[in-house]
Amino acid sequence: MVWRLWLGIRLALHYVGEVVQWLTGSKRPYAVVQLTLRGPLSEGPSSGFWSVRRPQSFFELVTTLQWAREDNRVKGVFVHCDQAELGWAQVLELHRSLLALRKAGKRVYVVLGQATLAEYVVASAAEKIFLSPAGGLGIAGLSTEVWFLARALEKLGIRPEFVQVGEYKSAAEIFTRTEMSTAHREAIQAIVNDLLRQLAEAVAQGRGWNVEQAIEMIEGGPYDPESAVTAGLVDALADPVIAEREMQNELDLDSSLAIDFQTYNRRKSRALRPASWRFGGEHIAVVHVVGALFDGPAPPGAPVPPPAWLLRDLQQLAEDPRAKAVVLRVVSPGGSALWSDRLWQAATLVATRKPVVASCGDVAASGGYYLALAGRPLFAEASTLTGSIGVVAGKFVLRGFLEHLGIDTDRVARGKYTGLSSSSMHLTEEERALLQRNAERFYTRFLELVSAARDLDTSAAREVARGRVWSGAAAAQNGLVDGLGGLEEALASAKLLAGWEPLEHVPVVHYPRPRALWQTLAEQLRPERPIPLPPTTGVAGVWAWLPIPYKFR
Repeated sequence: MVWRLWLGIRLALHYVGEVVQWLTGSKRPYAVVQLTLRGPLSEGPSSGFWSVRRPQSFFELVTTLQWAREDNRVKGVFVHCDQAELGWAQVLELHRSLLALRKAGKRVYVVLGQATLAEYVVASAAEKIFLSPAGGLGIAGLSTEVWFLARALEKLGIRPEFVQVGEYKSAAEIFTRTEMSTAHREAIQAIVNDLLRQLAEAVAQGRGWNVEQAIEMIEGGPYDPESAVTAGLVDALADPVIAEREMQNELDLDSSLAIDFQTYNRRKSRALRPASWRFGGEHIAVVHVVGALFDGPAPPGAPVPPPAWLLRDLQQLAEDPRAKAVVLRVVSPGGSALWSDRLWQAATLVATRKPVVASCGDVAASGGYYLALAGRPLFAEASTLTGSIGVVAGKFVLRGFLEHLGIDTDRVARGKYTGLSSSSMHLTEEERALLQRNAERFYTRFLELVSAARDLDTSAAREVARGRVWSGAAAAQNGLVDGLGGLEEALASAKLLAGWEPLEHVPVVHYPRPRALWQTLAEQLRPERPIPLPPTTGVAGVWAWLPIPYKFR
């Protein structure tokens, strides 16, 4: 009875609000959604800061475009790419979302300025691509560069001392070498080839070309505005205002029927709210695992919460009967072997009580992939950097650097392996052997976990491990992921496993949950060790980590 009364009051307040909006004119009709892509898109929950045409997070962008696809009032979506900074997994999912809009009968126009390859791949999903007359297409194939710091560290008197398990595990190479090893180069060359083909396939699908033609176009740039039109890469030259006016003319719509992205998002959220009440608090939980997995107190204003927060949230989700399924959104290169394992254990406990689906973003490698193994099914985009099933361990020795600065050290110690925690002492043979054993022990655990979670026999798991980084497409072929897809596919799968229809508008709750001010202060005042800068100086740790910030451009 109380539940029905509460629901009645909520419905009454909702419809009163709708009437007020109509009377104040804020419920005006719309037909074209205006979207601006500028700067990076957060992979975490929405921050609360926004500008009218821009999404707050990638999740919000994908969800809102899905709403537009299902909305009969929306006739088109106008996208202005203005120095957007998108990861390749985001690019492919956004490309897929825009194509789905077209298939649903919506018109999609994109206008570019000085466009990158990522922006152009997104734009290729549009019915019409406009390029600013003062802009250009800065696409000229695909490449990546790795910076090697060995000589710089030597000049500073800093000596990296590491061991690794897996011949492809190149995490420490940036500190110990001056160029790629043969195994490192082989893995990165394969990823460049895979990624180029995936981007070409997306462009070919959107523009109606064959894949080889798309590859030739991508490798043949850069293009000035006139040559971009001549090559058929764009349809016309026009600035955003002119391009949007052309879209309105072709749809025979008045400019007053345009609605900015955030206004549309809020209106749809309000419109769908009454439908969500019937779920009685039941929801899908989306846990955002973003960034490196190294624990410590979160610095004030830090965008990435420490793993301890994620651990608490996962433990609470295991006990929360309202969370009927969980989507693990992993965008992480891994980090501490200890924290990767602790988070995996917590996620696995959740999976014993409710469905857990994993969705890998731009990178879910090493410890990030370790954690994602708790999900079944496990999705990745074709361009996701994943795998890297291997281990590195070690430390930096600062003796030469300290001597250069005139700093002397002295110590008192008891114990055979106390040098492991010293920033001024080199590893002894016994310490190096111990570190190697610890790394191999974790590597064996990693392999056993992969074998069990992915239904691979030990030899098959070992073959795809060895520290090698794979593209998501190659990972799917090797059995490391269940299928290719993004947030939308992961959410549909979670709904189905929880007993709902994939297209139902099920409420979604995002984690980590925002902390109250007193909780944040308590985190800051808690006497804990400071956040380490991995691999940390002084303490020879074991890391499941992909530290190299690969930028494919």
